[in-house]
Amino acid sequence: WGSKGSKISWPANALWENAKKWAQLSNSGDTLKLMIPSYSRKAISGQNNYLGMVTSHKMNESEMGYRGSKSEIQSPQPNVFSVKEQRVDGSYFGFNPKLRCTLMDFERSYQFKIPSKQFTKKLFSTLNTKGEAERNPWFITGFADAEGCFSIKIQQNAKLKMKWRVRPVFSITLHIKDLALLESIKNNLGVGNINKSGEKAVMFAVDSIKEIPVIINHFDKYPLVTQKLSDYLIFKQCFDIINQGSHLTETGLLKIIGLKSNLNLGLPVKVKEAFPNVPEVNKSEYKFNGIPNPFWISGFTSGEGSFHILSRNSNNELFARFSIHLHIRDLEVLEAISAYFKESAIKKVSLSEKSAQLQISKFSVVYNIVVPFFKKHPLLGMKSLDFIDFCRVCDILKTKEHLTSKSVYNKILEIKSGINLNRK
Repeated sequence: WGSKGSKISWPANALWENAKKWAQLSNSGDTLKLMIPSYSRKAISGQNNYLGMVTSHKMNESEMGYRGSKSEIQSPQPNVFSVKEQRVDGSYFGFNPKLRCTLMDFERSYQFKIPSKQFTKKLFSTLNTKGEAERNPWFITGFADAEGCFSIKIQQNAKLKMKWRVRPVFSITLHIKDLALLESIKNNLGVGNINKSGEKAVMFAVDSIKEIPVIINHFDKYPLVTQKLSDYLIFKQCFDIINQGSHLTETGLLKIIGLKSNLNLGLPVKVKEAFPNVPEVNKSEYKFNGIPNPFWISGFTSGEGSFHILSRNSNNELFARFSIHLHIRDLEVLEAISAYFKESAIKKVSLSEKSAQLQISKFSVVYNIVVPFFKKHPLLGMKSLDFIDFCRVCDILKTKEHLTSKSVYNKILEIKSGINLNRK
């Protein structure tokens, strides 16, 4: 029922068209109850379940399990709302009846991103933990450790007193498929803008002097874990100079340029040519202080982790592997993640000249430790879809049916062909 008592009845084709447009729920704020039709032959033989319709009615909140369509303010950010969608099972009869319709709000308000792809009957119990991950500030820090960028833009501008414009920017750039994840981060932080970056990428950026303090407040309270912490501290020093107005003086500008020389790729050619004698400012010494929270791992893995299904040509042999590949300077981070999964870092972290890689492929560890960990502390974005497929394969590997059934083996190969870079 709508907020004014009107019944919601959508034909099936209209339901999906509205879902694509992220139609706002008319009953947002009311407590709703799921109406689950019976799957018995007797119940579905007549027209007691209206075809293509969604039905709901009011009830006491205390009776509700997975309450839907109810906005709530989330802390610590003010005026940030999350919305839990209402899902209603439909009457589909077959070997595995599971037709489901959804009343939807704007996607950026959801704990579940890409609901039609991520919501499966088997993973129904992860709805609340998905929302917890999305709201958890340590998830944002972990994801920023993986994908975030702290930069100081220095550009010539003849109209300015010092002839140079200085601009601090925090940004995250992802494939356009992960737009929903960027929307989630933007909404939780409450600042920034999202724009296209090339043909297939989108970028979340915060560059406003009024909004940068929100970013600094977040990373001061929930510090970065990897070597990216050093970049953040330089970024913060530069912002302090800008915020005090000292960048409008020669001394302040030169100090920012000296700091920038140690940030990311260093100074652009034009800046080097204009300021050839600027002394470099030493970076703050980085010290790894451990992993602060399990949601940091889920955020970091959403950016840097990989879930692979590996096959060998003989004996239908298949393996499930979880891995993270980093620069060797973050070796301590990988060793700590390995220890988090109760694995010996000596055995599981392999080294090359400039890189370190954590690989966990022992099935008992993957199935009994890694998979439950990420179900409890969920991944977000497209990586979560890879994890769902990874779990499907692990469940099959547990039964060992792929060793005796060619069709089951081929089913795994089919799933394998659609994950990671092959996902459409």
